Amino acid sequence: MTLTILGLILIAFGTIYLRRPTIYRRGLWLKASIAIRLLSEAGYKRYMKGLGILFITSGVCLIVWEQGLAQIFE
Repeated sequence: MTLTILGLILIAFGTIYLRRPTIYRRGLWLKASIAIRLLSEAGYKRYMKGLGILFITSGVCLIVWEQGLAQIFE
């Protein structure tokens, strides 16, 4: 159950990153984030969308592992 909840959290963050890639491009994050400082705005959007896809893929893998594949190996 823990991996499923973690997978759902990763999917939620990944969806947010895909829909709003500039969510952290304001306030304190402008000084604190290395990616914001090093990448152009277009590069940063591409980076956040890639990170969103990675989060969604990881979340789906965690859910599949716990719900499906883990039962095979038990």
